[in-house]
Amino acid sequence: MKTTRRGFVGTIAVGAAAGVLSGTTFMSKGASAQTREALKTGIHDGGIMQLGSNESARGPGPKTMEALHSHITKRVGMGYAPDHVNELRDGIANYYKLTTANVLLATGSTPLLQGSVRAFCSADKKFVTPMPTYSTSLNTARQINAATVELPLDSSMGVNLRDLADHADGAGLLYLCNPNNPTGTVHSPQAVEDFVRRVMRENPNTMIHIDEAYINYTKASAMETAVPLAMEFENVFITRSFSKAHGLAGLRIGYALGQEQTLAKIRNAWGMGDVNMLGAVAALTALEDKEHLAWEAQENGEIRDMVVGAFREMGFEVGDSHTNHIFVNLRRPAREFREACLQHKILVGRDFPPMEKTHCRISLGSREQMETAVEVFRKVLA
Repeated sequence: MKTTRRGFVGTIAVGAAAGVLSGTTFMSKGASAQTREALKTGIHDGGIMQLGSNESARGPGPKTMEALHSHITKRVGMGYAPDHVNELRDGIANYYKLTTANVLLATGSTPLLQGSVRAFCSADKKFVTPMPTYSTSLNTARQINAATVELPLDSSMGVNLRDLADHADGAGLLYLCNPNNPTGTVHSPQAVEDFVRRVMRENPNTMIHIDEAYINYTKASAMETAVPLAMEFENVFITRSFSKAHGLAGLRIGYALGQEQTLAKIRNAWGMGDVNMLGAVAALTALEDKEHLAWEAQENGEIRDMVVGAFREMGFEVGDSHTNHIFVNLRRPAREFREACLQHKILVGRDFPPMEKTHCRISLGSREQMETAVEVFRKVLA
């Protein structure tokens, strides 16, 4: 799409204003890290509503916030080894009825994705992924000059599991994001099991990575964790994140679940970072707070239904999402919609090739945010 002078100047003006308010620049059109000076104003992200990164607008639950506050003591100065990290590992293992050898902690899920590609892919061991999907693994494969295969989604905007299995021969790693980001589609437990068993039967040397970052937002009975498959097959592993439904994106905590020898290969291929004591106690509390997690899923579901209904009422096609974001067929470039929304101080999702000419991902904020956002969407799409 050709950028008009009016659109360009308008976008720059909003960016400049945001930079003044936030103490940072907004020229990248992405979320800016908060500064201490900006915190004093009470204005976050320069007043730009962030609907582009799939974070939780509601943040951690009350019990997690209380745990963080109560653990900010002089003990923070005693960090070798940091408190609660081993306790978190134990807690995750107990939650899934595993051993601690089956749990690999990391500073967010990003190092896990990067490490798995580096461990299992190379010029002659291809990385196979559907597109569009979460792209950290694909970008890592490109960085190390590994062979890559990008597969289209099926007609329902879901990952084509048959196609993915068809390309397992000679692959080092198959990537399955379930539910998928950005489309929000999900595969049932039986579909995932059939896919895994076929790959393991026909190509037993191929690794399978199942990314379950959004599992806590799925609708009832739509999916189950694939952890049992990871415990059955050495070449299958799962990744999870505390950045989504648990509301801890700013503390950077993720983990992988799999057999000990598989996790060791990932850990040895790339640095996992060091989870700190405050992050650990927050994650452990969030993991145990099932009541809040259920509330978060319900609240997100109600907001999702409201926003999806609004787009459908306007005549736009929206897939059935099982995440905290939706993928809308706007019948126009995502960039055009993004720039129009930004002039109303709302930032929606980045481009997701090969569908950036028609579709846009919109993260779901709080109920109040989305009520405001829907009115903006009506204006810019009128």
